[in-house]
Amino acid sequence: MATESVPRTEHRSGGLRVNLVDPTADPRWAAFVSAHPDGLAFHHPAWLATLADTFGYPPAHLACEDDQGRLHGVLPLVYRRGLIRGRQLWSLPCTAVAGPLTTSAEAAEALIQAAIRLAQEPPAHRLVLHSMVPDLDPGGTVLSRVEGIPTYVIDLPERTEPLRVGAAGKHSVIKRGVKKAHEYGLRLREAERFEDLVAWYRLYVGTMQEKESPPLPFRLFDAAWHYLRPEGMLQLLVVDQPRGNGTELIGGEILLLNSQTVLGEYLARSPISRQLHGHDLIQWHIVHSSWDAGYRRIDLGDAHPESGLARYKRKWGGQPRPMYRYVERRPSTTQAGTSGPSRGSKLRQLAKPAWRRMPLPVAARAGALVYRYA
Repeated sequence: MATESVPRTEHRSGGLRVNLVDPTADPRWAAFVSAHPDGLAFHHPAWLATLADTFGYPPAHLACEDDQGRLHGVLPLVYRRGLIRGRQLWSLPCTAVAGPLTTSAEAAEALIQAAIRLAQEPPAHRLVLHSMVPDLDPGGTVLSRVEGIPTYVIDLPERTEPLRVGAAGKHSVIKRGVKKAHEYGLRLREAERFEDLVAWYRLYVGTMQEKESPPLPFRLFDAAWHYLRPEGMLQLLVVDQPRGNGTELIGGEILLLNSQTVLGEYLARSPISRQLHGHDLIQWHIVHSSWDAGYRRIDLGDAHPESGLARYKRKWGGQPRPMYRYVERRPSTTQAGTSGPSRGSKLRQLAKPAWRRMPLPVAARAGALVYRYA
């Protein structure tokens, strides 16, 4: 097994110990994540390989095990150095949510304590965790917690129960939208060609411009296509519109699948797709195919509660779930995590209007620089 004791950070609790692990070489990691009910594609070795291939982040992935070598928890971590943030130990950059995945509070404590000790050594100087768990540090003495923009989750019924798509009172509205998409001649398919990924990314950059957010680099999706798709963990759903003697790709969404959760994180659509209800067609398929495959939930991604995007997610039955950012407390900056937006957050707010004015190729290159160096 590819393990290494954490230098000066090994934490033992109730017979548990924490080691540095290479998830791509240790088969226990993937098996643990896939079997855990809360395991996400973002915890999986295929996603960690995607981040490493894209950004080259030095890894520091931690596993908590007992004396028989059975895993009780994992915590994916990488070192990230930014011009604004400085050197930090993250779980995980360019990832909506990750953080520790455990079977007990004891395992979570052991992993967090080991990560804190690791973050106190070069090259890091602070620990940052993104998680949906509200009490990673119940006493709040070590980690400062900030609640972020919620994500919207559809809880799917058991296969023995009937599936009714959408929130109460919205089912007929949704069905009309899907019917209109079919009447306009739109066709949904799962992309199998790399050229579809390229075409989808062009639309994705434009969609992110509308949201006034930097797009993730194409290399990330290229790597995800290589690492996750062969594992059955990535699907690219695209919508084609008839155009002359052929078709034109006008929208699509990348899904990441693992354990009991489908992540719908990466939406791309042209203005005409919105008018023709292209995303209604995609979302209808996602709900039905996820339920048919036995998944228990669909994470539609985050959105500001007052935004039109949040209203759309609620229409489909998405319920808000809090997202948390935990930052290690330091004596000189104990209040920094709770006193308001960080310097990085303020700069991102100031830069928002600029994204809309950039040509698409410039926005794509600028987004890659932001995620690598900010």
